[in-house]
Amino acid sequence: MNDDELLARLKSADPALTTQAPPPDINRLVEATLNTDTALQSATAVAGTTTVGWARRHLLGLAAAAALLMVGGGVAGGIMANDDHNSVAKGPSTPAGALRLTAEGGSAKCVEPSPDTLGKYPTLFEGTVTSVNGSTTTFRVDQWLKGGDADTVVLVSDTSIPETLTFSEGDHYIVGATKDGVVPPCGANGADAATIREFRQAFGK
Repeated sequence: MNDDELLARLKSADPALTTQAPPPDINRLVEATLNTDTALQSATAVAGTTTVGWARRHLLGLAAAAALLMVGGGVAGGIMANDDHNSVAKGPSTPAGALRLTAEGGSAKCVEPSPDTLGKYPTLFEGTVTSVNGSTTTFRVDQWLKGGDADTVVLVSDTSIPETLTFSEGDHYIVGATKDGVVPPCGANGADAATIREFRQAFGK
């Protein structure tokens, strides 16, 4: 087989050159093109983009709001914690002009109060309890026997010791304190009318 015969055979086998190749379906291609809704596809794409963008912005807004709430809560918590710390540090308030004393706890066995046993304290008064607020007891001074002139005495008990003195509102007491303002375990005693007269006479009041 020479070159011319080979070329002729190849041309006869090429489907593009054969007369038996099917013609293109022009009608089907035109119909498919006309039925493609490009405007709907574009609108769907835009809507999808808009929805994603809105969702993304919505999530970002929620995240920002949550962050603001956390910051606000932290600031509020810090302010509240600081106020609590200051209130503890300051302790119970003392009325203006009042004498502030501290009651010392203990398990000592106390003898009957008398001018001799309580007269050793530099601060000694007879008073009536006007209020009891937790560990703070407020007295109205009915008579100073030694070492003071305030109308009100605020006594703060040491609550860390179970044997701390306890007081009842409206009751009368004879209270003695050291020069450091400490009322010892036996330094405060309930007093009836007879005991009060005895102390006043002993101290010339």
